[in-house]
Amino acid sequence: MRKKILLLLILFYTHYLFAQKDSSDIIQLGDVVVTGEYNPGSIKNSVYQIKVISADLIKKIAPSTLQDVLKTQLNIRFSHDNATGGSNINMLGLTGQYVKILIDGVPIIGRQGISNEVNINEVDINTIERIEIVEGPMSVIYGADALAGVINIITKKKTHHKYSVNAKLHEESAGNEYGFDQGSHNQYLGINGNYKNWYGSGGIGRNLFNGWKDSVTGRELAWHRKRQIIANALLGYQTNDLHLFYRLEGLDELITNPANLPGGGQPAVDQDYITIRLMQHLHASYNFNKKIKANAVVSHTHFTRQVYSTLFYPGGDVKLATAPGLHSQASFEGVTFRSDIVYNPLRFISFQPGVDINIESGEGERIKKGIQQINDYAFYLTSEIKPNAKIQIRPGVRFIKNSVYNAPPLIPSINTLIQVSPSFAIRAAYAKGFRSPSIRELYYNFFDANHTIIGNPDLQAEHSNSFTASVTFSPEKFRSAKLKSVLSGFNNHITNMIGFSDNAITSTTTYLNISRYKTRGLSLINHINYKKLDASLGFSHTGRHNDYAETNNSLPEFKWSGELNTNVSFTFPKAGLQAGIYYKFTGRLPYYIEINNGTQKEIKLAETNRYHWADITVNKKLGKTLTLHAGIRNLFNITTVNNSAIGTVHSPGSVLQIGNGRSCFTQLVFNWEKK
Repeated sequence: MRKKILLLLILFYTHYLFAQKDSSDIIQLGDVVVTGEYNPGSIKNSVYQIKVISADLIKKIAPSTLQDVLKTQLNIRFSHDNATGGSNINMLGLTGQYVKILIDGVPIIGRQGISNEVNINEVDINTIERIEIVEGPMSVIYGADALAGVINIITKKKTHHKYSVNAKLHEESAGNEYGFDQGSHNQYLGINGNYKNWYGSGGIGRNLFNGWKDSVTGRELAWHRKRQIIANALLGYQTNDLHLFYRLEGLDELITNPANLPGGGQPAVDQDYITIRLMQHLHASYNFNKKIKANAVVSHTHFTRQVYSTLFYPGGDVKLATAPGLHSQASFEGVTFRSDIVYNPLRFISFQPGVDINIESGEGERIKKGIQQINDYAFYLTSEIKPNAKIQIRPGVRFIKNSVYNAPPLIPSINTLIQVSPSFAIRAAYAKGFRSPSIRELYYNFFDANHTIIGNPDLQAEHSNSFTASVTFSPEKFRSAKLKSVLSGFNNHITNMIGFSDNAITSTTTYLNISRYKTRGLSLINHINYKKLDASLGFSHTGRHNDYAETNNSLPEFKWSGELNTNVSFTFPKAGLQAGIYYKFTGRLPYYIEINNGTQKEIKLAETNRYHWADITVNKKLGKTLTLHAGIRNLFNITTVNNSAIGTVHSPGSVLQIGNGRSCFTQLVFNWEKK
């Protein structure tokens, strides 16, 4: 009933607001990219195949989390992790531990759970200007963990206004559940200003998701309750040659997991997962002259993850749990220093030498032998060669020294752009990548009711060889429409891959360099912008390696899965209104598993089922300062998809958590500017 009332309110507001007139222009961000570039420049001139999620698209989606923005992108998949309350990402057929997540080029510290992934829903969505995605290894520039690619989150910087105030209220149901203690309730307040060469901003927000019951009975929740306090501050100074800015952002997250009473007067064991992240970074760039430019960034991140357990008794009493293993805390400190010089001695050639230092330490009850630290030192050198106006060649190499494992002595790459004509371009690249074993994999012991996992300090780095290529067709004008089509392909081969190994004698699991893995695929993305219509249609087909094919020739070497997406939005300028639908079809994912069939082991074909996802949004300007966003997320009411594998450490259970049901949302944004 509550959901129906909320939907009726949305329809009422949409009908009422559609009649309001507002001729405000919609300003779109140009395709300017910075990820891996010598200088900010046009995406058309980049040697990398970069996908940009613009500020305009983010505004249309009206997201409450970063996952809302990424979940309809091709070659990116998500699943919900009930153990950590986060979301696991998969890119180009590789898990999130192979994806480098950056904020303004700085890596996020704090990978969680046995999946060893960054929880992207801990990123403050209110500070994002745009997102740049580079598919394929970027290890020469960004080091470890970038085998599948890089997601670089570019935050908002200097504005064109003297000062401004912005605020946001976001209300959203969780499936059929909505109320004071149900659904999502998010608030945010931010300010920014400019004075001569100085600029600054700050903001604070609160995100409250009250969990989702679904059909679960008792005190348990199908999805945990989550409360986040987020804050950010920025101070910058900019002239024609010098640009400095300091950024501080913090997260205080509490995830609550209540349990059902077991009966017989016994208490339920409730758990709270507490996450604290404080990230600060200082960026500097200086143009010495037309030929030399220097860049530098230093960052520090503190990350703490705590599990706190209490006993809830039938009468309502709550006491501290004292049993071993019910409390834990792990703290991580990360320091990054990057600096490079871009030197242009001649018109047709440039050089970029740089250093990249990453130091990470961790301690806690589950980390072996107290404080453990990994020091990673690297020197990289790239060059941009332009023999003529149509060809760019960028070779690169990275040299690495690591304190705890034998890092690859040399990581090469080469990227090429051939601009055949103003509307036709070819890109091709080879890159060697690597992923270093994390502190969790080396030293972390994880014990609970379902897992007994022991870290392995003797792990070695993973290696990969990757080939990517793309063809881009983008005529400058086609019957008053802007068109762009990109056909791309990739082939990844990972060796020395870290995986789980079971010890039947000790009933424990550890990490070993035990396998190799391959992914390959094709994708086609088409985009059209015609008058007030903005639309895209894409298709991808990704193959994942079947390990069992190496010992059984009757099995296929790859298992293939397809994806299709389309984003369509239309603008009504006189009404100050935008409407859009964002859809993705995720095809079935087949894979082979080994099961015990009596006294024999048998290879069985399993699969994760296909599903459809769609979000619908309507955005309406209310005068000069207010914008109302409303819509429906998860139109097809997806909650779980069947997974025919048997649940183990190595594979999911019988279902894969995807969403918390069809939800309705409204978002009111206030933006006041003084020019």
